[in-house]
Amino acid sequence: MTVDTETVKAIARELHDAKEAVYTVPYVSPRLPDHDLDSAYAISEEFASLRERELGVRRVGRKVGLTNPLVQQRVGVFEPDYGIIHDDMVFESGVVLPASKYNRLLIEAEVAFVLKSDILESTLENVAAAIDYVTPAFEIVDFRYDGSVGQIVDTIADNAGCSGLVLGEEQHPYGSVDLTQVEMVITAGDTEITRGVGSNVLGDPINAVQWLAETAIRTGHPLRAGEVLLSGSIGFIEPWPADVECVATITGLGRVTATVDSNA
Repeated sequence: MTVDTETVKAIARELHDAKEAVYTVPYVSPRLPDHDLDSAYAISEEFASLRERELGVRRVGRKVGLTNPLVQQRVGVFEPDYGIIHDDMVFESGVVLPASKYNRLLIEAEVAFVLKSDILESTLENVAAAIDYVTPAFEIVDFRYDGSVGQIVDTIADNAGCSGLVLGEEQHPYGSVDLTQVEMVITAGDTEITRGVGSNVLGDPINAVQWLAETAIRTGHPLRAGEVLLSGSIGFIEPWPADVECVATITGLGRVTATVDSNA
């Protein structure tokens, strides 16, 4: 990390307050050295810690973002990142989300993994053995910036854009479905929003979990039993249409639904 602790705390406070009061702030990248990922993750960690200290929330999972090369090309960021999931960010399928709680909602669908044991070694075998089940999920994407995702340090500092997730209706043991071959489609009413195949996510969504496990161990925060892990968008990340039920189906895994209420 190359920036001082006070700068980290100041930026994290800005992002935290913007999230709670629902407004936007300038990109943080002008205040960080180019590609200073360590400082960006330090900001993200302090952002999460502020929520825990002041709101009493607890950590229940993590998300991997920017694992789909098509998404990377669209936003101009060419490496994965990760964010922290708190218990107040997890919803069940069928939830109605109030639009007033978010700046500019984006929707994406992916495979969520739930762990049954800690991951202290990041081999693929250890990662696979630690998975309890998989389920479809929406990620609720919302940035504290007024514009695109910005640079990689901007996305990392802002919890990788993660403002929550909606878990699917079915749970399937890992290995019961070939995740490289699954097909995902999101619809809003009769309109298709996006689609994709599981191999879009680093060749196989489990590879995103392995990347996360390795990164988590390296940073001293290994993945723990019970955590929910989002592996990254199978299709594109698109604006979330309001006042219509959105449905994501993933072949072999079932579906997840959610609605954004523009009047709430």
